[in-house]
Amino acid sequence: DEHSSADILLRRNGHPSADLGSIASGHVVDQQQHRVARFAKLLDESVVDLDALRKLAWSGIPPDIRPECWKLLLGYMPPAKSRQAASMARKRAEYMEMVPQWYDVPNSERTEEELSALRQVQVDVPRTTPSVPLFQEPLIQKGLERLLYIWGVRHPASGYVQGMNDLVTPFLAVFLGEYLPGPLEQWQPEQLTEEMLLAVEADCYWCLCKLIEGIQDHYTDSQQGIQRAVWAIKENVTLRDKAMADKLESEGVDFIQFAWRWVNCLLMREVPFILTPRLWDNYLVEGTGMRDYLVLLCVEFLLQWRTELITMEFQEIIMWLQKPPTSDWTEKELVQLLSRASYHSIDKSKMMGGEKAIEL
Repeated sequence: DEHSSADILLRRNGHPSADLGSIASGHVVDQQQHRVARFAKLLDESVVDLDALRKLAWSGIPPDIRPECWKLLLGYMPPAKSRQAASMARKRAEYMEMVPQWYDVPNSERTEEELSALRQVQVDVPRTTPSVPLFQEPLIQKGLERLLYIWGVRHPASGYVQGMNDLVTPFLAVFLGEYLPGPLEQWQPEQLTEEMLLAVEADCYWCLCKLIEGIQDHYTDSQQGIQRAVWAIKENVTLRDKAMADKLESEGVDFIQFAWRWVNCLLMREVPFILTPRLWDNYLVEGTGMRDYLVLLCVEFLLQWRTELITMEFQEIIMWLQKPPTSDWTEKELVQLLSRASYHSIDKSKMMGGEKAIEL
């Protein structure tokens, strides 16, 4: 059979060369343009409908409007358009007043706790996402150091904790995109004025505040929130796939050996950085449900490798889970993972086999 039925049908409908690839590609482009138009209409309303925005954003946010959408989803930017400019200007000014108050002071005026926090930030910042040259630029690192230190001294209940530096990088990459054209790997910080840099820094600071509000106990004393999340991951893997859980236990693999990092860094270090904004679209859409969603995401991420892990011994399992083979992942693989986690989030009773759902 030389031609498929789809090929024949296309020729009958005026496609002389039945180029299925180009037609399918054109259909995808049309779908993307339609989604962009829906976002534009939503964002152009006098008051943005946040529920509608969450529903639309679940399938991913177009990069050009991601900064605006993230600020809305986090509650940093008000949904009423008439208030947005004044609100943003006020918050940026407020942050800029914090810089001389908290950061631009001599070390002799800092407490021992503040000096310790500053040293820890200065150790961590150069290690931030080494695969992305942008984050190794002195201008960017200085801004990252400043905002992390200020966040820590203004939130004494937890202070700065290792791993928080990673949480800022998606905000930096997305918000810098408002000022720098083209792909991230081609950006030159010299193109930014000091005013632009400080605006991005301020936006990152306030969005980090909003993000951590929902997972504060990940970073307070003994990091109870992360401990509970790791426990929930183990419980849900046991309910979903007891053979896999038994395999890990028989090999002496403790979930804390790999899942702690997954939770602490919101799974960011396990996928290529270029995919992180797409991952965070779903985190921010989940809002207060992000804790549960992260647990489900980690469960799906572990079970993704079931076929390989079930045949391995302790050392191989640890090496695999600490450095999973995701370096060649595209958005397709990530979206499949996100979709599976969301499916089980919607239908917990099926996932749990009628037993209790996630406990955090």
